[in-house]
Amino acid sequence: MTIHIDGRIGEGGGQVLRTSLSLSAITGKAFVIEHIRGKRKKPGLKRQHLVSVEAAASICGADCKGDSLNSQRLVFNPGKIRAGNYSFDIGSAGSCCLVLQTVLPILFYADSSSTVTIQGGTHNPMAPTADFLAKSFLPAIHRFGFNASLNLMSYGFYPAGGGKIKAEIRPAGDLPKKVELIERGPLLKKRARILLSKLPQHIAEREKKILLKQGWFETDEVEIVNITNSPGPGNAVIIILEYENVTCVFQSIGEKGKRAEKVAAEAYNAAAYHHKSMVPVENFLTDQLLIYLALVSNGTFLTSKVSLHSHTNMKIIEKFLPVKFVVKEIASGQKLNCTGKIFRSVHS
Repeated sequence: MTIHIDGRIGEGGGQVLRTSLSLSAITGKAFVIEHIRGKRKKPGLKRQHLVSVEAAASICGADCKGDSLNSQRLVFNPGKIRAGNYSFDIGSAGSCCLVLQTVLPILFYADSSSTVTIQGGTHNPMAPTADFLAKSFLPAIHRFGFNASLNLMSYGFYPAGGGKIKAEIRPAGDLPKKVELIERGPLLKKRARILLSKLPQHIAEREKKILLKQGWFETDEVEIVNITNSPGPGNAVIIILEYENVTCVFQSIGEKGKRAEKVAAEAYNAAAYHHKSMVPVENFLTDQLLIYLALVSNGTFLTSKVSLHSHTNMKIIEKFLPVKFVVKEIASGQKLNCTGKIFRSVHS
């Protein structure tokens, strides 16, 4: 049975494609997607999305039609997942992290361990950063029974790119019967990292001043990191909040014409808002956890507000897996619940 997907569904962006690729490979279900990235100003497969298609296809031996730049229609017929040592080069500042997001779930269902090396952007304005993946996302899915590690080998900022990440992925074993993330526990540690590459030092100093001015961070909790192994200029403010049961990462990426004060304030405001909310899972982590929650097929977590991006992702997941997502309003935010039949991989 071939699953038919309209790429204009919900938020209508690249996540529709990435989730479809991951779950097609895992379930063995072919799919056809029309109107790829149909709600974007420039729809169709861009370089980063095409590399995601090529990466998923190479790992599961898929037959593809429409896998070309700017294509708005793709036919994807998966084969058997193969473990291995894979390497992919986006060839631009397209996000390494979004390509990894596509292939990671697939390789959890391989029969042995794998490595994946990806070259491109590691710190992009519209994508999760390598810091987020390593410090927040991977520890979170470890609770779900999925184990991987990430090494940031070199930084790649937009628009130069040229960064590199390497992930080591171990096959998923017996998954837990239920996963809950209801309480985050006390804040154990907080810190801010200001990344600066090939730009004047005063930018980082101004960002540090803004963070310290808020009165939440101590001086030794804010670190300026001068990046020496990135091919181009770049700047980012990364805030890491380590709670007892979950680590949350908030980021703001510097861009041309964007003042340092705004970069720092964006990251701080996002972190402070989440800390006051008392829920364990912030919005961006919510989106990343959905596939894994569905694969466990029985779980609950609390978040502040489920985004349109996440609602769209849930609809795609429900097309491939026998699960149902339900979002309920609660006093502190929203409760997201996933129930369904236990998923048995076609590759096991």
